[in-house]
Amino acid sequence: MTTHERFILEDGSYIRFKKSGSGKPLILLHTIRNRLEYFDQVTPLLENFYTVYALDLPGFGDSPVNKATNYDQSYMTKAVVGFVKNNKLSKLTLAGESIGGVLCATVAMMLPKKVEKIFVFNPYDYDTNFGEGVRRANLFARFIIWNMSLPVVGNFFAALENKLILWLIFRGGVYNKKAITFKYISLLSTSTRKSGNVYHTRNVFSNFKSWTEAKKQYKELKVPVTLVYGEHDWSSAEDRLESRDLMNPEKYVELTDTGHFSFLDAPENAANVIKSWRQIADPFQPSADSKTDKGG
Repeated sequence: MTTHERFILEDGSYIRFKKSGSGKPLILLHTIRNRLEYFDQVTPLLENFYTVYALDLPGFGDSPVNKATNYDQSYMTKAVVGFVKNNKLSKLTLAGESIGGVLCATVAMMLPKKVEKIFVFNPYDYDTNFGEGVRRANLFARFIIWNMSLPVVGNFFAALENKLILWLIFRGGVYNKKAITFKYISLLSTSTRKSGNVYHTRNVFSNFKSWTEAKKQYKELKVPVTLVYGEHDWSSAEDRLESRDLMNPEKYVELTDTGHFSFLDAPENAANVIKSWRQIADPFQPSADSKTDKGG
């Protein structure tokens, strides 16, 4: 049974979350410009192994925007920490992609006694300017994000966001272009019509330094880390090496034929990475050949 609920944030707004499955808790944290439905293909593959919490990050998806809030890494970290404490979660696994991957590390550092393991997918921790990583998606993304960064016309370009623009940018984040479906882009585009969306989009990108600075904290991690990159992720070889050296992961994985949005591009492979550790930690869990793994 799946439940859809709200968690009230310190600024009076809220984030949506979806809870399903059974077992020890697993929190899933999405990328920039995404929402909890990002994990819809992965969640059914994990429900026999974990109680899965898929979250909207603050201001994303159908969660409202507060224009008085600064949506930087610190705020997002505190929001997830508050969620963990409010729900009294322990023996927790965190798995996230892009900024969600960075949040796995920052949350684990704040809650080392509650977090057992983190899975960091394609961490977005290398921007030196506004939307640098996203600009690597393709020429169209470079044009849109650069114009969005400008002080006068930036709001205009952020307001232009629609199904076509999202489709073109998201296709630059996957190896398998069919992974970006019209249905999913239509769902993402509903956020463009909500109050405060332009403010939130530009504010998140403008806080790029907060995500890059977070990387300096990786060496303080006390929990086991699995670091995962898509073969065709936007990060450079130098970006990956720096994060790997600082994080010193227990396990390092590179997913072949996979881009930045690995939970859309290769959902079964992403789920298998997360399940493999739970099977080692608890040998009485279902095997990787279970019906769930086959999509049943």
